[in-house]
Amino acid sequence: MGHHGAMGEGRAPARGMQVGRDMLISLGLVGLALLVWMFFAHPRTPDPVKPVDWYPVAVQVAPGAPFPVLAPPESFGWTATSARAKPQSDGTVSWQLGFYTPAQDYAAVQQRGVFPAQAQGSVDEWVAAQTRNGVEQGTMDVNGRTWTRMEGDPTPDEKRSLVSFAEGTVTIVTGSAQWAELEELAAALQPVAG
Repeated sequence: MGHHGAMGEGRAPARGMQVGRDMLISLGLVGLALLVWMFFAHPRTPDPVKPVDWYPVAVQVAPGAPFPVLAPPESFGWTATSARAKPQSDGTVSWQLGFYTPAQDYAAVQQRGVFPAQAQGSVDEWVAAQTRNGVEQGTMDVNGRTWTRMEGDPTPDEKRSLVSFAEGTVTIVTGSAQWAELEELAAALQPVAG
């Protein structure tokens, strides 16, 4: 009997340690959740925007792209955060150039083409994806190019887009930036000489 009692005693502290460990894990998770919340809920110091030297990328991409690659002039003063071209599975090519704007929002130029005439479904799907299911809000002209204003799903951040079609290529100026900054970027676009 005494032998069993000893075993029982041996088990009790283990259970206590188990409870203690579970509590620590719970506290750890709460602490982690709190850190995540603090990270997202509080404005951060203007930190990890890694500037990208985008113009050489545009010049490199332009000659091989199946459409005129559009970008602002090299002297454009905004901080670029990304610049890349990617072949798509359907044979089209996409070009993306992202900026951190003076008002500390994001704005990007996105192009994809050349879509064949019968590929309207692909075009619509891509525009919906890039504009976050944008709803048309009328059109405007910038430098002789017609743009459709689209407002997308505002989660997780505001989403505004200017969309333009030309010869099977779609150009979208999009981001969390206000309309004025998106229009400024759209107005600055010109074909890159490769």
